[in-house]
Amino acid sequence: MDAVPETFVDAFGEISLKHGMIRIELVSLSGPEPQVTQRLITSLQAFSQMLQAQNGMREQLEKAGVIRSPTLPPAAEPSPERGGGVAAVRRLGRIEPVPQPAPLPAPVGGPALQPAPESGPPKSPNFSEN
Repeated sequence: MDAVPETFVDAFGEISLKHGMIRIELVSLSGPEPQVTQRLITSLQAFSQMLQAQNGMREQLEKAGVIRSPTLPPAAEPSPERGGGVAAVRRLGRIEPVPQPAPLPAPVGGPALQPAPESGPPKSPNFSEN
């Protein structure tokens, strides 16, 4: 069997509807700032099928106890400049680094402990260090 190329995605960036096609930015968080590595462009029909498949998987994961049902955000406000429809763009916000615990002080009279090397954010196979 031939190997199928795989793409790892840390996050989604902007999701928009342009010229009748849905455009989804695939984002890597391996660098100091989120970086778009690829863009998925699909038809409205394929996007709808993808949402149905994802919702079905989410329901299965909830039933299996792997994840909990998310709390629903407040209803989106209609956008007056779009004729009352909800805006179709969502922008990835700046992602703050996870705070690291403070190093433990060295015991009095004992050898100083060496700090663990900084691990930093995970490295994505799709991020090139240019």
